[in-house]
This record gives sequence, C-alpha cells and structure tokens, in this order.
Amino acid sequence: MKKLYLFLLTILLTIFSFSSANLLTKSDPEYYFKKLGKVYLKYPIYGDLNSTPESFENYIHFSIDLKYESRIMDDFNLSGGWYRSTEISEVLFRDFALENGDLFTFGFKNYYSDYFYTQFIADFRVADTSYFTYENYSLFNLPSLVYISLDFPTYSYLSYNKEDLSFLVGRVPLSYGPMKYNLVVSDNSPYYDTLAISYSFNDKLDYDFAVLSMVPLLSKEEYATMDDEFIAFRNAFYNGLNYNPNEKLFFGISSLNQVAGDLPNPVNMFIKSVAGLYGGYIKIIPVWEINIDTEYAFNYATLSTGYGLGLSKTFDFEGAKFKIGFERYEIQDNFFSNGYPYDDLYYRTIALSNEPGARIFFDYPFGFKYGEDSQINSVDITLAFEKGFFSYIWDHGTNSKGIINSNIFRFLFDTKLGDFELKWKSLKNGEEEFETFLISYGFEVNFLLP
Repeated sequence: MKKLYLFLLTILLTIFSFSSANLLTKSDPEYYFKKLGKVYLKYPIYGDLNSTPESFENYIHFSIDLKYESRIMDDFNLSGGWYRSTEISEVLFRDFALENGDLFTFGFKNYYSDYFYTQFIADFRVADTSYFTYENYSLFNLPSLVYISLDFPTYSYLSYNKEDLSFLVGRVPLSYGPMKYNLVVSDNSPYYDTLAISYSFNDKLDYDFAVLSMVPLLSKEEYATMDDEFIAFRNAFYNGLNYNPNEKLFFGISSLNQVAGDLPNPVNMFIKSVAGLYGGYIKIIPVWEINIDTEYAFNYATLSTGYGLGLSKTFDFEGAKFKIGFERYEIQDNFFSNGYPYDDLYYRTIALSNEPGARIFFDYPFGFKYGEDSQINSVDITLAFEKGFFSYIWDHGTNSKGIINSNIFRFLFDTKLGDFELKWKSLKNGEEEFETFLISYGFEVNFLLP
C-alpha cells in the first residue's frame, strides 16, 4: 500500500492542468448550497478553493470542538467484546459516538494550484464504549487518555481532479447514485479505504471505478465456519456507467463484486465474483424541476432484491435554496448476507476501545443503511445558504431488528471564526432508543508552513 501511495503521488506531481480537487462532505457548511438544484450522482463532491495557490502550500491543521450535549433518552447499551461482529442496530446507534464524540483533530494539508489536494488528519474522539457508558466528554473534562477512540483517521486522502479525469486514494465516505441512501454503495459507513477513479468519455457518458478494502479479520464464530485454508483478503470492486442524453434524463448501471479469501482476477473485478450486487437507476426531471428517482438492485448470489423510489423538488431563491423530498425503500432478506462470512456484503471496520475495553467489528451494509429485511419511508427538508444550512430527516418503518423511527434536525453555519452546529437526533430501533441534543462550536486553524 505504501508503494501505491508513492506511485500515485509521483504521477500527480507531473500533471500541470487545473481543476478544483478538495472534497466537500455533509460536514461542510457550504455543501448543500452547492449540491441543491444540480445533479450530483456521486458523494462527496469536489469543492471550490477560496484562493488558488501559485505553487505548493503546506499547512498544519488543528481544530477543537467546544460542545454541550444533553441526553434526553439513553436506552441503548453497547456491550464490550473481543473481536466480535455487530448487528445492524449497533451499527446505526454507533453514529451517535461518531458524530457527537469529537475532541480535537491534528494533521497536515497540502494544496497545489487548483487540481491537487491532500490531507492527513488524525481525528480524536471519545471511544465507542466510553461514549455509551459515560457522559459525552470534551477535551477539557476528559478523565483519561484511555477514553479516546483508536479508530482514526476517518477522513484523510490524496486527490486529483482535472477535466475528464479525477481520482482519489485514502479514507473517505463514498456513495454512487441519485438517492439519499443508495442501494449498491452508500455513505452509511464513516469511511472506505479506497482507490476511486472517475472518467468522462464526453459530456453525456462517464465511468466510475472504486476498490474498497476492508478489515480482513473474522470473529471466532466466523472462523469456525470457514474452510481450513484461505487467504485473508477482503476487497470489493465497484463499477458504474452513467449516461445522460439530456438535462432531463439520467440513468446508469452498476455492480459491486466482492472478492474474499482469494486474489482477484479481472473477471472478479469488472464482471462477476462469488458474491456481489448488480444495480441500476433512472432519474427523470419531467416538469417544474421535479426530480423522480428510482433504484433497483439484486444480490446475484442469493437473488434477493431491493428498490428505492424518490420524489423531490428544489426551490432556488436569491442567496438560498430550499428542498423537500420523499423516498421509499424496500429491501428483501438476504440482500447483504449470504450465510458464509466472506460472502456477506458488509464493509468491516474495527473499533478499538480501552475503557471499557473492546475490539468490535462494525459491519456496515455497502448499500442501504438500515440493512436487509427493511421497509422505510424517508422525508427530508433542507434550507441551504452559502455559509450554512438547516436540515431535517425523518425515517420511519421496519428492519430486521424491529421498528425504525429516526429524527435528525441539524443547523450548521460558518461564522468565519469557526463552525457553529446545533443538532437534535433520536433513533429507535426495536426496543432500543437513544436521543440527544447537541450544541457545538468548532474552531479550525491552519498554519501555513514556510
């Protein structure tokens, strides 16, 4: 992997044409203002630099969060364990620790003109078991360093973007498709270790390819069901072809082919493997700028299927954009699971906690975030400004663990001195429930190196 990084860096340093290469995510106040009203079939999206350096510019990055959290409902308990796999409800509730447990970040950023960007940011937060066992500490009242999560970085990458070609290598969230919770690859996982490439053949046809590498380890119970001899690699290969004949019609086909326990060959990577998904989408904007989105996918090993249907409208005002949308998803049982550990279509991360001690495998569905055997209705409302946004998402339905009821209200604003955030989030899945109210102010400083 180190050789691959050095090779890609060498390539990037020999290219001399420009286009913005830093990425925008939902953690950036300007994300929705840029995204709404336009057709973006990939996440994250490339943002515009505020200024274009004439040459290389290197920065030391540091940020700290001042925050207050009130836990309104606390009925979820994350049990410890040693190299154990999780259920879908634990994965969903983990978002609270990931989103609310920030302590501070430290790292490096590098810009070159307008086409090259790289960063390595170590983001320190309260560990998963510490977060759910104790209160939500800040850097100023943290009892001990052993409360800090050892699962970092979650967002560090090297990227290049120029005209028809863009690619990135590192640890970032990814999603492909027109819907909020895409079926083949979505951003429900906090990150993917990836090499992702996009190429536009012309202004109507483009191709996406991504390698998604994950933790190859298994739990004791999973090892017991495996063959006596196997090679412990776990990689998934995404291929997507997108075509838009005009501004009112977009459609595409995609595949996710997982190779585990063996080395991949070209057929595995680009056509079919032992386990994987085939999918397709259609996006239509027939009248009044109303977006109609449909997705369909199936597991070609189990033949289980899933679909999504969405309807949305964005209103563009001077200095503001407003969107309202509704989506419906139905995912059959065995859409991600196959009964054999290396054939399950889950992206595996490992959370390392020391207080209480735990080594937990969090398995994220590559696609739909609520997992298989689910029927979900989702409503989202967003009001976006150039420097921030309000958003509300309500998801209701069922999954394999029971009733789903999720509410997320979020306000994020760039004050120039830092980002102010206000968030209320509640989640009920089956018999477990967690609800919090959070106010935070994040200060970010980037020191220019000589």
